[in-house]
This record gives sequence, structure tokens and C-alpha cells, in this order.
Amino acid sequence: MIVIDIIVPVAIFLLVGGAAGVILTFASRALEVELDTTVDTILGSLPGINCGACSYASCEAYAVAVKKGECAPSLCKPGGVEAADAIGSVLGISVEPCERECAFVHCAGATTEEKFKYNGTFTCAASELYYSGESCCNNGCLGYGDCERVCVYNAISMVNGVATVDAHRCWACGLCVTACPNRLITLRKHSERVMINCSSHEMSKRTRAACAHGCIACGLCVKKCNKKAIEVKDNCAFIDYDKCNSCGDCIAVCPIKCIIYEKW
Repeated sequence: MIVIDIIVPVAIFLLVGGAAGVILTFASRALEVELDTTVDTILGSLPGINCGACSYASCEAYAVAVKKGECAPSLCKPGGVEAADAIGSVLGISVEPCERECAFVHCAGATTEEKFKYNGTFTCAASELYYSGESCCNNGCLGYGDCERVCVYNAISMVNGVATVDAHRCWACGLCVTACPNRLITLRKHSERVMINCSSHEMSKRTRAACAHGCIACGLCVKKCNKKAIEVKDNCAFIDYDKCNSCGDCIAVCPIKCIIYEKW
């Protein structure tokens, strides 16, 4: 009797436990929710520097938007073609090839003496607030390297007081574009070789007084361009790259030599 009293409860317990286990197993399979790891996979294809070049606040926000189909999978400039192709593979779609870009500083450096000696906070943003900086050119590079400090690829260095971009290291994240208080930095495509190496908007007389490299808005480049790709805006030459074929004719006629052919 003692053995039966022990065996029966144990058997009942095992049967109930086994039945409960079977029920829970089938229930878990029936109610299973499949996890979508697409966003995580897309995020793994991105550089993860949260630069904002894609116009989204973070790489994760961009990955979510791509997954929802709210934006193109080729907006990540630092990731380039590799990231776009990887995202396309994840989503099972073909991706339009994107041309690599690079930052360019539209300034060759002022050639005149400084207006004064600046002793404030040594950043471009602070210097610009104090009479547009110490340089005689109010539109040129301020020389304190705000762009250099934000560059996560170490692609920018200060050479003779002017920011210089190493095109082989730059991945066009755009952080330097935002960091420059004088808006001297733009992103150029690989095919955009002819560049205006000046951003001065002063009248030609004031520009010449401040810098020997500055555009004097003479218009010779405009007349020479057979593609009508150049015009003078706010006293400075501007190139429409939808028309420019990088022939270099404008470079030859520029008396100041502020139009250059930029190589990679």
C-alpha cells in the first residue's frame, strides 16, 4: 500500500506534466511570432558613424526608413557602393550605382596680412563671430580646423592655415560641410574635376585687396565656356556641373588662376 501511495501520485504528476509540456509546445509553435531582422541586417551594412549625410538622425533611423521603403538604399555616402549593394541584397532589389563624392574647400588661402591678432577661443566658429575672423578676406578659410576636428576619417588637415582634403580618405559624410562657419566646403562628385577655388562675394576691388587668389568676377570664364556651364553669382564664378564636361578651357583664361583642375 505504501508503494502504491507513492507511485500513483508520481505517475499522475508525470502524466500531467507531460501533457502540459506537449500543450505548451504546440501552443508556442502556433502562437510564435517571427522576428524581422531586416533592420538589424541593414544596420550592419552601414558604417555606423551617424553622420546625417543621408538626412536621417542616425544609421538606425535610416535603416528603418529603408526597410519601410521611405527612401533609397543608396543615400549612405560613407558606405558608398558597397553599402548600397549590401542593402539591395538584403531587400532583394537592384540598386542604382552611386558616384563617389569628396569634400572640397573653396579657398586657396588669403595672401595678405591679418587685420588683427586674434586671441580668443581658437575655433573657426568663435573666430568668425569676431569681425569675420582675423584674415583680410571675410569669406575665406578661418584656419582653426573645425572641419579637421569633426572628420572621422582623418581626411582633412591644415596646410599653411587652409583646410586641405585628402580625396582618397574622404567619404563625403558631410560633417565638415556643417562645421565650416563660412560655408566654404561642398561635396563634389568624382566626375566634377574643374573647381572654383574661391568663395568670396566681395566686389572685385576688395577681393584683390584681400587675396591674390580671389575671383574678381571678370567673366572671362563665362565667355570662354562653350557649354554655358559657368556664370557669375554674387561676384564669384559658379559652375553648373550638369553642363560642365571638365574641358578646362575656363582654367586657361582665368587671369587669377582661381579655377583649378582637381585630381583624385
